[in-house]
Amino acid sequence: MFREIQNTKKILPQGSVEEILQSGEEGVLATVGEDGYPYATPLNYVYHNGAVYFHCALSGHKLDNIFFNPRVSFCVYVDTELMPSKFSTKFRSVIAFGKAEEVSGDEKKEALLALVHRLSPDHIPAGEKYIDNDMDKTRVIKINIEHATAKGRVK
Repeated sequence: MFREIQNTKKILPQGSVEEILQSGEEGVLATVGEDGYPYATPLNYVYHNGAVYFHCALSGHKLDNIFFNPRVSFCVYVDTELMPSKFSTKFRSVIAFGKAEEVSGDEKKEALLALVHRLSPDHIPAGEKYIDNDMDKTRVIKINIEHATAKGRVK
């Protein structure tokens, strides 16, 4: 069902998927809408309890697509560096496939707190207050990962 990486020289060792997902802060979510067109959205995320979480507005294009078809792809890349003399780029990346679903209640709050701790570690008290005051003004989506690969060029 899922394709493996063709260039076996770029496959990263076991454990790289989780390490890259934990170290990254931004990724690109790919969805497909009713019109059949793909839609790729850059976003901040947190890898928490083996899943990818992100928050978003109460409505919008990516939510419409997720509610139409919850199967998504999520790409993260870290440690990029151009190598002009080699006509290449150093990088490490993950491409994950899974199903996206909206979460609520305790799981929603836990995911929002994880986002604050990961992305705003110097502002945790303010982030907690913000969550308590405005939790009903955002949606939280969880990607349950079904398959993921890690690849890169590190030299």
